Amino acid sequence: MKHDRERNPVAARYRGTSLEEIQEGVSAEAVSYAAGLLVEAIRNFDTSHFNARQKKLTLTEAQMMAANLIAKLSAQLDNVTLEEQLARVRHAIKEAKA
Repeated sequence: MKHDRERNPVAARYRGTSLEEIQEGVSAEAVSYAAGLLVEAIRNFDTSHFNARQKKLTLTEAQMMAANLIAKLSAQLDNVTLEEQLARVRHAIKEAKA
């Protein structure tokens, strides 16, 4: 028996996982990926004032720095930034569905 996805999108399941659970997992994966990109950016940062390789920055140090930067940015959120990001995300989702 097929589920009617139009009437009940949560009823559609993949190997026992609901679409809602899959979306939550994808969101968590996206955040994890972005954090990983930040860690790599820190590990490869090279300017005249800060060179990560010269400082022999470890992976653990870079991860801790990334966590601190995320926390610092989280404390500085404002209405303008959130509105801009919401517009970007909705536009990207709309384009992906098209």
